[in-house]
Amino acid sequence: MKKIYLYMLFFASITLFGQVGIGTKNVDANIILQIESQPNPGQAYYGGLLIPRISLSSTTTFSPLTGTATTGLIIYNTATAGSGTTAVTPGFYFWDNTNLLWQKITQKLSNETALFSNQDNTTDINAGNGIYADLFANVRFNNNTALYEKINATTLRINEIGYYKVILNLDLASSGGADNFGVEIVVNNSDNIVSDNIYVPGRWDNEDGEEDNFPNGRSYVIYVPINVAGYTLRVRTYEIDPSTDVRFKNVNTSTISIEKIR
Repeated sequence: MKKIYLYMLFFASITLFGQVGIGTKNVDANIILQIESQPNPGQAYYGGLLIPRISLSSTTTFSPLTGTATTGLIIYNTATAGSGTTAVTPGFYFWDNTNLLWQKITQKLSNETALFSNQDNTTDINAGNGIYADLFANVRFNNNTALYEKINATTLRINEIGYYKVILNLDLASSGGADNFGVEIVVNNSDNIVSDNIYVPGRWDNEDGEEDNFPNGRSYVIYVPINVAGYTLRVRTYEIDPSTDVRFKNVNTSTISIEKIR
């Protein structure tokens, strides 16, 4: 009986105060659990730690796990599921009990870029209070469809908070005079997040004056903050010179690219 009590006290002390070493007897100070990979006698290979593999349905659904949801709980998700801001893809996730969702543990790739182009080349984009250009009509490439979600020809949804580099390449044609007009980036229906509007200066045929289908190519770089996951991005063009018609010169030649830089 005395030996039983001694064993119980020994294991209780490990549970309450001890450090645990797996694959090592030398646990570094201030570490509760230390795992080292050492080959067994007669073996040359090392092993790793296998995290529980779970199939999630969305970032906001704790199941199929049960019990108390605790911040810091780590799993490896095996599923591609959900849509929009709650979509999940294979990878490591931890539970965030403050925001009640799974947060993905990932290093952003430098190639998280998408490129889109126009389809309409007949609409006057220098008209009235403005129109939303169809620069998202055609998907040229999209390296992260969960991040960059095309809603329609004029609207892109961005599903992660961050800072984005947007490049506009405008292949334009005008008639009726110099094609001066304005462009602005609209984030989630607000024109105040990106405060600087773009003035697009026109071109004039110095020899003959006005000319139909007069070409004008312009490129611009804009840096866009996305402060809430799921915010939308649109490009609005608006009138400066009322007497000038401006349109995209050809189908698929005016483009917008977007890249997450941090």
